[in-house]
Amino acid sequence: MAQQTSYTILIIDDEPSIVTALTGLLRHHGYTIETASNGALAWEHLHAQHFDVILCDLLMPEIDGQGFYTMLQQDYPSMASRVIFLTGDTMGETSAAFLRQCGQLAVYKPCGAAEVMDAIEQVLAANNPVL
Repeated sequence: MAQQTSYTILIIDDEPSIVTALTGLLRHHGYTIETASNGALAWEHLHAQHFDVILCDLLMPEIDGQGFYTMLQQDYPSMASRVIFLTGDTMGETSAAFLRQCGQLAVYKPCGAAEVMDAIEQVLAANNPVL
């Protein structure tokens, strides 16, 4: 049985198979998970609760990852450092330029469990320093 944590993660991705895989992996590691299929739905979650980590796809319908991140910086700036971007867009210059500019961690799909867990641990350590 996985160790229970008090951390909550929001997964924002429009690919059901990615959401299912990440949800299973992270629940197995004791995280509480919420999901949204685009930035507009994710925004509703942010008004209702706090998230320790946000895994956000870059390319989605309605509000994409870049739009979501821009809104987050404006309205919830302390949450911006908790975002890890997920992307399969390894060739797109617009996505690459955005990722360089924002400075957030990115995990490239397809990705392994260890890579996702490492990124989450980095975000948690940076945002929850040991007293």
